[in-house]
Amino acid sequence: MKTTKHGPADSRATTKKGKSNTMDITTFDTISRAVATSQTRRSALRGLVAGAATLVAGGVLLQSEDAGAKRRKRRKGKGKGKQLQPGERCQNDNQCTSGYICAVPVNGSSSDEYCSGGQGAVCGAPNGDGDDTAPFCAVGFVCAPNGNSYTCQPEK
Repeated sequence: MKTTKHGPADSRATTKKGKSNTMDITTFDTISRAVATSQTRRSALRGLVAGAATLVAGGVLLQSEDAGAKRRKRRKGKGKGKQLQPGERCQNDNQCTSGYICAVPVNGSSSDEYCSGGQGAVCGAPNGDGDDTAPFCAVGFVCAPNGNSYTCQPEK
């Protein structure tokens, strides 16, 4: 076996414990060439420009998708046939079915607004305990008998 000042000439190196580590010389050379090979300035610049163009194009596409999504948003309760029924949460009177207003119902908390009965709106008859039943009148109105049904009338 031939030796050089750095060790054996073949691809085997012996460790202290007598085990041998092998590495194919051609594999080592291939890896070292790949690492050592550098790009030219022109190819590096070309890669940077291509990367920047890709980022810009991606950003433009994302912005156009966001803008399209914003345009497609629809508001609840707007348009024909979209009227909210009594007892549904609302934000203004225009959202409620005719005769009902967006207000706090007699059985509601102080800030929750629902489509509630305004003057003349049909309301639920009181139950056996005298409590109102749905649909409820708005605060300031009472559910009073009116012929065969019950309607919301202003409190006296």
